[in-house]
Amino acid sequence: MRLTYCWTEPSGYLAACIAELAGRPGVEVSLLTWEIHESAPFSTAALGGSHARVLGRRERDDGPLVERLVAETNPDVVFISGWAHPPYTGLLKSPRLTGVKFVMGADTPIRFDWRQRLAPFRIGGLLRRLDGVVVPGERGYQLMRYWGVPGRKVTRLLYGIDYRLFAGAGAARCTGGAPWPRSFLFAGRYVDVKGLDLLIDAYRSYRRAVADPWPLLTCGTGPLATMLAAEPGVTDLGFLQPAELAQAFQRAGVFVLPSRHEPWGQVIVEAAAAGLPVICTQACGAGADVVRDFHNGLVVPTADAPALAWAFRWMHGHADRLPGMGASAQVAAAAYGAERWADTQVAMASRIAAAD
Repeated sequence: MRLTYCWTEPSGYLAACIAELAGRPGVEVSLLTWEIHESAPFSTAALGGSHARVLGRRERDDGPLVERLVAETNPDVVFISGWAHPPYTGLLKSPRLTGVKFVMGADTPIRFDWRQRLAPFRIGGLLRRLDGVVVPGERGYQLMRYWGVPGRKVTRLLYGIDYRLFAGAGAARCTGGAPWPRSFLFAGRYVDVKGLDLLIDAYRSYRRAVADPWPLLTCGTGPLATMLAAEPGVTDLGFLQPAELAQAFQRAGVFVLPSRHEPWGQVIVEAAAAGLPVICTQACGAGADVVRDFHNGLVVPTADAPALAWAFRWMHGHADRLPGMGASAQVAAAAYGAERWADTQVAMASRIAAAD
């Protein structure tokens, strides 16, 4: 079975998932993905050169080139990430790919706004031509059903993670009898949508409210990095590659993601796999599927700095509960490992390829 993936931004979790799938017997995997973006400078070397083709800025917009590269893989099933990149969506009309099955990944959550009400008029034809859609979780599933996609065509688990890498970090935190780390950690792009200003406001309030505030570590890059400079208690670690991020998780006690808009939030699952209790906002799609209040984390209202500050204080005041909450988070994240992702892809592709 030959599977070709047309992805947009490369990432550590993509590399782990493709590597796992490529190791499955009877499966040939090809990958087209974009050149890295400065906001997430992931090393594409981890993708492996044997089955990956990284497209430069001009190449990724070259429809005939993309069509030729995909056709040369002689695929049984082609996966396209999203409906917004014409060179990818245009493949469904390619005469060189007649008879090929097509699956689309979609991480947009249901919001019931006017754009989503009108979307079927804009992309309904594309949705009808697809043989399958993969979504990350329940909010994505509900949107596809809202748009009229039959349930039999929708598969959950769009994004997998390198569970072994991050679970190893969690295990290392718990060895040697050392106390649970008393620190908070944020990882993400330093941009407005990630709620960096809310994070700083809430952290300042938390520091004023307790006698012995925990430090806040941040990992990422972006235009708002200056907000972190000279902020008391905050240490900016910069952008970290996956192995480095796992080490940062190992040194942390609680993960925080205060996003204003977050269709999924893969880093929530990675932090949970590392055994960290999670604080996230209601906007985070992964929070709805992975995080349960007072069990493995806290979900707070979106764009509400006082609520976020309260969550900081609650975690601080219940430090004795954090190891148990972290263990529960790790169990929840296990379902998103690269192994389960590969299982899902093989089963989905086999079912679609066999359909009339």
